Amino acid sequence: MRLNCLINYKIVRERLTLFSIILSFLLIEAHATEWYRNDDMASLYESITKISSESLYVKDQKSIPQDLLKNYIHKIDLYGDYFTKNEYKAFQNTLSVEYAGIGMMLYQQERSGKILCIPTSEHLIEEGISKYDQLVSVDGRPVEGKNFYLVSSWIRGAKNSSVELEILKSSGQLHQIKLKRTQQHFHTTQKVTENGIAMIQIIRFMSETPQELQEILEKWPKTIPMVIDLRGNGGGDLFAAIKSADLLLPKDTLIISIETKTKHFDYHTSTPDILQGRVVYLLQDKFTASASEVFIAALTQNNRAKSIGKKSFGKGVAQKFIPLNNGDALLLTYGKIITPNGKNYHNIGLIPTSDLSLKEHIDISLSGNTF
Repeated sequence: MRLNCLINYKIVRERLTLFSIILSFLLIEAHATEWYRNDDMASLYESITKISSESLYVKDQKSIPQDLLKNYIHKIDLYGDYFTKNEYKAFQNTLSVEYAGIGMMLYQQERSGKILCIPTSEHLIEEGISKYDQLVSVDGRPVEGKNFYLVSSWIRGAKNSSVELEILKSSGQLHQIKLKRTQQHFHTTQKVTENGIAMIQIIRFMSETPQELQEILEKWPKTIPMVIDLRGNGGGDLFAAIKSADLLLPKDTLIISIETKTKHFDYHTSTPDILQGRVVYLLQDKFTASASEVFIAALTQNNRAKSIGKKSFGKGVAQKFIPLNNGDALLLTYGKIITPNGKNYHNIGLIPTSDLSLKEHIDISLSGNTF
């Protein structure tokens, strides 16, 4: 009898913990609505209890509050999500640049959007994976509707273990491939050459990006025009993009602003321009989004760089993870991004500032002119 009581107490405690999370989340708009009255909360708890005990289809009682929260966030927030304790822990393990994986980045413009592959190793290209191939499943688990943070954690794993991917090629053919995970060290920036033009490619903004970019900038020959390629860069760490822009702007220049429900934050540069005014060209395309758009707007709207290519995606809002007491976590959109010209580009995108091609700009630069 005592054992049964302990078990029942544990179940009740777990339900109450999860229920309290629901209450905390739903009461965000408490001052503006009346639906959260005591009888409404009692009805919500009663409904969860009845569904748990009576429904033929409930297999995991503890997942009911989590599913409610996940579905609610998906309804109100295109980029938000709810991570269980295990999902959040798996995501945190993907943050290190040192990991066991296959040498591939994932690209997703919004939570419910397609997940695309960006191979970062020659081995994957040799295996038939091309840039922007669509990822269909990982070890038989469909990725449709999943957040790419979570899918990334599925791909990474123990060293020398295997992972099986199903890829949809642009031709419409499905391609299955089994790969062995190896120790990886991912560089967020790299020097590349395209059509004889040397440039810096920023693959994704991460905490290491500003340091990597600074090291390349400091060694970049003065006789070679500075070209930074942000095509296919889906964003990443917003504050890494802010720190990266800081490297290329004069001190005390406004980089970006963020407006939340209650506050306004301005972010200014804290260091001098590392290139001392040397012309900078930025490449962008329709896959350039989020943090990479912040970087572009900061440089172009402060007349520090010219952008070339196609209109960017247009994700002008910021997200953050909010850990919960039980180990789960919320991913919520918390702020609107305002560029130096005082505007927001969300769902609009950034139009390139120049109609000239990169080659035309390089020819002008080498001739002694700037733009």
